[in-house]
Amino acid sequence: MARPEQPIRAPDPELRALAEWLRTQRRTAGLTHRQMVDESRHAFSATTFSRAASGNRVPRLPVVEAYARACGAPVGEARRLWRAARYAEHRRRDPRAQAPAPDRVHDRAELNRALRALYHRAGAMPLGEMERRAGRHGELPHSTVLRMLAGSSTLAADQLMAFLEVCGVTDGAERIRWRDAWRRARRHQERARMGSRLTRAHEALAQRRGSGHDAPGPGPAIRWPAPYPPVGLAIGREQRAEPAPQPPTGR
Repeated sequence: MARPEQPIRAPDPELRALAEWLRTQRRTAGLTHRQMVDESRHAFSATTFSRAASGNRVPRLPVVEAYARACGAPVGEARRLWRAARYAEHRRRDPRAQAPAPDRVHDRAELNRALRALYHRAGAMPLGEMERRAGRHGELPHSTVLRMLAGSSTLAADQLMAFLEVCGVTDGAERIRWRDAWRRARRHQERARMGSRLTRAHEALAQRRGSGHDAPGPGPAIRWPAPYPPVGLAIGREQRAEPAPQPPTGR
């Protein structure tokens, strides 16, 4: 006979809601934790399933998904409750974390903050798990996501779409908002790069002028052509040596 489950003492209402939902699905299916192991094709142990519904901590997403499948419950609802519980845990640990909405993103830093907040709202699953769920090899490298979360780089357009998919953003209008935010951040970055190149070019020109390589003035130095030599110098020596012709005499 299975031992009765202990009362749920979850630190967050969202975690309590997840634990209660899991317990309800198991009772509705009429399964014990050991029977769930068979139903899940031994995906996890009976102890792991029991701990998942204890409410003591947020279980891993694969465990929650396997729990729902074993009970014949909707996996999408299990994911939604899991994400809410994980985000509540994040807010409790970092209550001051703020990020702009996609419509208010204008540069790369704001885009990364917004994506980092989305990552936590989606449950902040391990990056290796995100890469696996993205599908094809290299579509969403975990190292790229790590750099984005650290704020040192941003995602490419196709990586952004894969990131949204893994984070559960499937609504078309919402995905367009994120795509437009990415484009604004990209344009801002390109303008900043162009301004940086122009600044370096002006600094290099000013340095050259200061060192005397160029003539002072608003434009580049003009090299005037050398003047033509005097006409007399252009005559050959033989021609200069000949005596001048004498006018004829009257004799």
